[in-house]
Amino acid sequence: MKTLTRIVAAGATAFLTAGLVSALPSSAAAAEDSPLACADSAITKKLENGSAWRMCARIHPIKGLILEQIEFKPATGEYEYAGYKRVLDQLNIAQLNVPYDTGHVQYNDITSYGFGKQYLMTQGPEVCSGEAMDVDQSFTYSGRLVERTVPGICVQEDPMGLVTHAQETQIGGGTLYADQGTALAVSSISKISWYEYQQRVTFDDHGQIDVGLGATGDIAPGWASDSGNAFFGNNPKTGWPLSGKSSVTTTTGGETTTKEIQSYAGSHWHNAMFKVDFGIDKGEKQTVEQWDFASPGAGTRAPIVEGTGTVKSSAFTSIENDDHDQLSWWRVLNPNSKNKDGHARSYEIVNNNTSNELIPDWAPSVTFTNYRSCEEYASDNLNAGCPGKSILDYVAGDTHELTDPVAWVNVGFHHTDKDEDQSPMPIHWQKFQLVPRDFFAQKPTITDSRKCINGPFSSVNAVTKPCTPENTVKPKISDKADGAAAVVPAVGKVLTSSTGTWRSAAQRLTYAHTWFRNGEAVSTGQDYTLTEADMNASITVKVSASATGFPTNVAESDAIVWGTPPTTEPTPEPTTEPTTAPTTAPTTRPTTAPTPKPVVKSTPKLSVRLAAKTVKPGRTNKVAVTVTAGGKPVSGKVSITVDGKVRTLTLVKGKANLTFTAPKKAKGYAVKVSYAGSSTVKAASTSVKLTVKK
Repeated sequence: MKTLTRIVAAGATAFLTAGLVSALPSSAAAAEDSPLACADSAITKKLENGSAWRMCARIHPIKGLILEQIEFKPATGEYEYAGYKRVLDQLNIAQLNVPYDTGHVQYNDITSYGFGKQYLMTQGPEVCSGEAMDVDQSFTYSGRLVERTVPGICVQEDPMGLVTHAQETQIGGGTLYADQGTALAVSSISKISWYEYQQRVTFDDHGQIDVGLGATGDIAPGWASDSGNAFFGNNPKTGWPLSGKSSVTTTTGGETTTKEIQSYAGSHWHNAMFKVDFGIDKGEKQTVEQWDFASPGAGTRAPIVEGTGTVKSSAFTSIENDDHDQLSWWRVLNPNSKNKDGHARSYEIVNNNTSNELIPDWAPSVTFTNYRSCEEYASDNLNAGCPGKSILDYVAGDTHELTDPVAWVNVGFHHTDKDEDQSPMPIHWQKFQLVPRDFFAQKPTITDSRKCINGPFSSVNAVTKPCTPENTVKPKISDKADGAAAVVPAVGKVLTSSTGTWRSAAQRLTYAHTWFRNGEAVSTGQDYTLTEADMNASITVKVSASATGFPTNVAESDAIVWGTPPTTEPTPEPTTEPTTAPTTAPTTRPTTAPTPKPVVKSTPKLSVRLAAKTVKPGRTNKVAVTVTAGGKPVSGKVSITVDGKVRTLTLVKGKANLTFTAPKKAKGYAVKVSYAGSSTVKAASTSVKLTVKK
């Protein structure tokens, strides 16, 4: 109810609507997953490996991008848990504090300006390679009411690169377990003066959440000056020289003088505070633990390092070297939600950023409070329920047991400008991670060939979750006398079979060979001698891989064909008996019901637009499809064909968007789009030309 109340209270804030805005879960998923309380602002995305995320997304006039009811479904399915489980109730930026090292200015970009309203930027194809969601906005600007719809939230699936790489032999060359991962990225861009900020949250297929704020745009402009209180001052200790010296002319007492001076772009902080409202498995009680590490002395070959976990029973702030040490970290757990190993599910905060210890509000690395509706911003709070307050005030006024934790994560970055920042400025990031800790009993992409590896090697699980050997290269039949030669069947020729390649699943496998003639087993063993009975037959071998106490798996070779094998499917026999039933007499009674009036279907208008008509091989491109009838959007499905590959999309308000990879061969292609039609609208198709050019 906590999250639902927030959404209702934010009724004036516009919600997004577009192609990836999902309908409610269907079929079996609907039975196990109750719908999110956000209607048409829901995003549901199934990633390449089968993992899935869902959440609510909206743009707040001040906070910008807000994500709520964030839930994850692992690819491994029911062994971990069926359906989705809640991770966070809400995630958003709560303040961006920018003090300049010259000491002459300090900004609170969120509460003074905001990341919504006119500051929200449009996500065109140059920015968003996925699907840009429409955001409806209503705000006052320069004394006039502005109502607009802009593509303000980008949703896309991005490659993560290598996620795991493991071989079962110590020197390499053994069975390889490797994963290439992907992640759902949800982002928005806001412009505050000369700086432009991207809020970008990625949700990977292993359950990790990366929260980032990237700064780009331009360095705040300035003029050469003798004053230290300027964006380009004269103090080399508070800035960095950009370009060479400049001429500065001054007039004093009627006398004009000109001199050459070196000015320095002012260094400054980007103190970003994110508000993370935890909701592990929707538990009514959440627990915060702080883990600290210290050395009680030396071991035989290295210092001993011991960790101590402390349950934090009340609201607190934690400053490095005061309240925590170099290795400290925090996690939020649900004591009543256990994984298959009986461990409490939790998420850990990984924050390796710098805090600004010169400003009290920005000294803590992390602050924890109980959720309270009026505590919206980390400083300079705008909510009338607790106006002007900061995280320090929230902690001081929180006298309850810490059971509904909100983490205020301080992600500091000190920016010393450099020559390469001009212009535009390359994006620089400040990030932290929310990492699953015991949320799963094993990594949520575990395969059957590794699922028994859970704990010490001596306790490999052969009972409740045994590993299944996995064949990666099937067995091969060869001539035993000459393994490199092609097999030429002949009576008396000895064939031999390889075992193929198997993922050994941490156990020693044994192999058994069974030979087949036209699908019938005829012999066992690694070798087989052809006989006259094998003429005009198909010869194959099946290899079974097994280990004591583990499941057995089987792989079959390609066939060796000798002559003309018999047809495996018999020709159906013709019917020989005549039909005895008499022919049904015709109906003589006239039809009394009137002929139904035919349905007249309207003709649709099918519009197709490519983001780029000419692209390089292998580059991403985007096709936008709009289908209307009588000037109104229609429902149904469209099929988009590019280089023989067909994708079917569901229209949402008459629109569908597809991001695709251009073919690698340089030539002209037709991007074909077909609308399947509906009960009231005719089918239609069209195409546009795409040129792939190196």
